[in-house]
Amino acid sequence: NIVNSIQGLPKFNLIRKIIWNIFYSKADYIFTMTEITKKNILENINYKKKILKIDNPIISRKLRKLSMEKIDDNEERKIFNKTTFCAVGRLTKQKNFIEIIKAVNNTPKELHSKFNVVIIGSGEDYIKIKKLIEKYKLINIFLLGFKKNPYPYIKNSDYFISSSLWEEPGHALLEAGYLNKLIISSNCPNGPREILINNLNSIKYDLNNYKDLAQIINKILKTKIKNQFQLKLNMKKIVKNYTMFRFSKKLQGIIDQSSQI
Repeated sequence: NIVNSIQGLPKFNLIRKIIWNIFYSKADYIFTMTEITKKNILENINYKKKILKIDNPIISRKLRKLSMEKIDDNEERKIFNKTTFCAVGRLTKQKNFIEIIKAVNNTPKELHSKFNVVIIGSGEDYIKIKKLIEKYKLINIFLLGFKKNPYPYIKNSDYFISSSLWEEPGHALLEAGYLNKLIISSNCPNGPREILINNLNSIKYDLNNYKDLAQIINKILKTKIKNQFQLKLNMKKIVKNYTMFRFSKKLQGIIDQSSQI
């Protein structure tokens, strides 16, 4: 059996459609990470066999072990003495970190001494983001650059923010959920729209509405969100679908079914 696993939302042009119809249509199975990607593929290639949405096996015990490592830098450790919001990813247009900067600037100034924001990652938007932080004179946002092991930073934070324009499905937010962080996310496609349910397993805000995100931060700091424990618990139940064990069981079921045909 030949399986093609699609690790992103493909953007189809004429050449890609031709290539996919020649080669991908020969696979016995196509795996996607979201239902939206599955629908997109079926609309663009003539595929007669099975296409299945299978959750990626991204959660393992190794992740928790990595999260227990110590943050060596003394100045970085001090950041977490306050309520801390963490965001992780390449500094690119897709991750939309500019929205977080604008949201922090929009929160009441008297609250800025009560919280910090940590952004882990490097990328082409670094200068743009840094200049905006300087423009607003924000001293509670820290660009810590690329980290080989970002998990101690997530673990030591209180909240995880995903401001992305799109995710497929959003591995960092799933990892943060596994590490028992409350997820704050834009309502972007694809993964967050399918995985996250507002006020059930996360807190969601309208994409490209930094004022909406600022209101959420404001409510958290004023302890006006009461059901945080339940939100985190519900998210951990979802995260279980992304373990090696669950993935292997699904794959074994497909293999067993194929052998009987």
